[in-house]
This record gives sequence, structure tokens and C-alpha cells, in this order.
Amino acid sequence: MPIATAPRLLAVAALAALPVLATATPASAAPAGESWDTIFTVARAGLCVGRIDPSVGYGGLPNGGALLNFQATLWGVGDCRVTITADWTNTDNGRSGSVSQEITGPGYHHYGAEPRLYPGPGHVEVTFTMDAAAVPAPAHGRWIMPDYEN
Repeated sequence: MPIATAPRLLAVAALAALPVLATATPASAAPAGESWDTIFTVARAGLCVGRIDPSVGYGGLPNGGALLNFQATLWGVGDCRVTITADWTNTDNGRSGSVSQEITGPGYHHYGAEPRLYPGPGHVEVTFTMDAAAVPAPAHGRWIMPDYEN
């Protein structure tokens, strides 16, 4: 078997396992006004599959800041790594930005992606992309940012 074909076969096998992973304990329900896709992925390094549950934290952060959170579990062997990138836009005021977080494993980790976001009050939409195969691709989230600036 050519070397280039082996990683593809592994990725296909990992994605085929996603229905089993989808039966894992679901993330807690999002608060009103929030919606988040659960992301199933393979790692770009190591022999791992994983699940990432994004959310946002904003209460108590100075200057109206927000922090994207990722509850992530990678199952497998080896030094597993995958990077998630979040491109966000406040659809009410036009502010936008991007933040990335490397997820490592195997194991469970909870990440707060830096730098903080400063979207201002309003409706914030986010698109998540991965540097490896993932379902859904791209994934999406949204929340309503309170007015903490005044």
C-alpha cells in the first residue's frame, strides 16, 4: 500500500467511528441565545479521533472581553494534536477577529483560547475550522454578548 494512502484510510476509519463517539455524554445545554456545534475530528498528528465542545465565557472579564472555551477529548495513541480556529463576527457592530487553539491528547482537556475577544454587545457568530478532517466542516456557534462596556 502506498504511504500516502495509509493516512487517508486511517482518516476514513476514524470518521467511520464517529457514530460511536456521538453517543458519548452530550455537553450541557447552551444558555438562551447560544448555539454550538459539537465537532468530531481526527488528529493531524498521532492516531487519534476526538470530540470538541465549544462554548464562550464572558462574565467578569474586564473591558467586555470574552473567551472561547473548548472542552476536548482525544482518544487514541501517540502525541495527538489538532488545531481549531474560530473566526468570529459581531453582526450588530461589525467587529470581527480570529483565534486558534491547539488541542493535544490523548485525554480530556479544557482550553480557554487566548487572546480574549472584544466583540462588544450584540449577536456574535463564529465559524470553526480544523487543520484535520472534521464533522461538521465548518462548524458554527453563536451567542448574544451582553453590554459590559458601559
